[in-house]
Amino acid sequence: MSHVEGKNLIEDAQWQRIIERLAGQVPELAENFLGRILLDPAYTESGLTLEDLRSSSEKCFNAMLESLAKGGTDMSSLELLAAELGAKRAQQGIPLESLVRAIRTDFSVLWEALSAPSLGVNPGLLVRKTELVWQVVDTFAVRVKESYVAEAEDLETATADLQHQYLTKLLAAAEPSPSDMLRIAGALKIDPGAEFLVAAISRDDSLMLRRRLGSLSAPRAVAGFAFDQGHHTIVILQRKQGLRLDLAFDERALFEGLAAGVAPIAQGIAGVRMAVLAAREIMADLAVGETGVFRLEDRWESVTRYRLAQVGCDPAFLVDPYLRRCSPGERQRLLETVTVFLDSGSLLETSAILGCHRNTIVNRLASFEKYTGLDLQMPRGAAIAFLALSKLRSPDSGRPAIFAARQ
Repeated sequence: MSHVEGKNLIEDAQWQRIIERLAGQVPELAENFLGRILLDPAYTESGLTLEDLRSSSEKCFNAMLESLAKGGTDMSSLELLAAELGAKRAQQGIPLESLVRAIRTDFSVLWEALSAPSLGVNPGLLVRKTELVWQVVDTFAVRVKESYVAEAEDLETATADLQHQYLTKLLAAAEPSPSDMLRIAGALKIDPGAEFLVAAISRDDSLMLRRRLGSLSAPRAVAGFAFDQGHHTIVILQRKQGLRLDLAFDERALFEGLAAGVAPIAQGIAGVRMAVLAAREIMADLAVGETGVFRLEDRWESVTRYRLAQVGCDPAFLVDPYLRRCSPGERQRLLETVTVFLDSGSLLETSAILGCHRNTIVNRLASFEKYTGLDLQMPRGAAIAFLALSKLRSPDSGRPAIFAARQ
């Protein structure tokens, strides 16, 4: 036997004794590890029991020490344990970054134990075994991460399938019974009595929105869903702040750069169905190329007129036939005056905008009433005229199209 071979045998024997001593300290190593990872809220707030964490930690240290004792030639047990741990932590909802930090902590605890003066490891031997320690821990880390990612993807697919199944039931043509509504809420993990933001976007923007929704849902710790329906993608978001009618910053950020029709806030899961109809109606009312968040107060006028026209009740019928009795010039002057007045509600402002005397405005409004029977000083008459003449209004600015064309 050569001198080198003899030296290696001595070092191997020393290494085995060191590993044996550390194997007897596994409970202490596990407690050291727990004391560090329990500073991470991802673990303290996860619902994992201390017994579970302690047991997993002891198994990991035992498996790593076994691999170190074998010189890294057989790590099958370590890899099997790593695969089980990665899948388990994914199922338990531990964030991957927290799991990776925990594995780094494994290395720190193990290395500190190996280099502790009380263990009496020869510094030269420790240096020569550094690569082996790294190899073992790295193998463990890689296998844990691979297993975690695979399990997380499977869980995400299963969750998406389940969500789609229950969202389909929620939005089916036949309205679910109250008991079915509760089952749907339970399956979707939402509060059936909460407020919900419901919006519709173009299906072309679905991928971008789903990515944003995924990043939004985690810190909010509330449910958010995207569901394709026809040409639209429906967004259903359980609200974080009740009784707030406007959109919160993070809610509005979901639709940045997109066109979104947002329904009135749904009160409880039972209100989501009608909110979906409203969101789709608002979205369908938008012109191609428009972007921004549009709510009922932004589009009620055109939605109302369109829906009435669909059943042969176009509000324009309440005005147009009666104005045919006047000359084209007078008709244009009356329409111009009425649309400006309906926008401003002020005789003085209308006269200023049109550059006419106040009495001229009064006379034109009187003529309009004579032809149509609509008194614009009365709420009912003003409301009818507002809808009837909505087609003359500029869709972007709300200014009368006749007047806008003159500028």
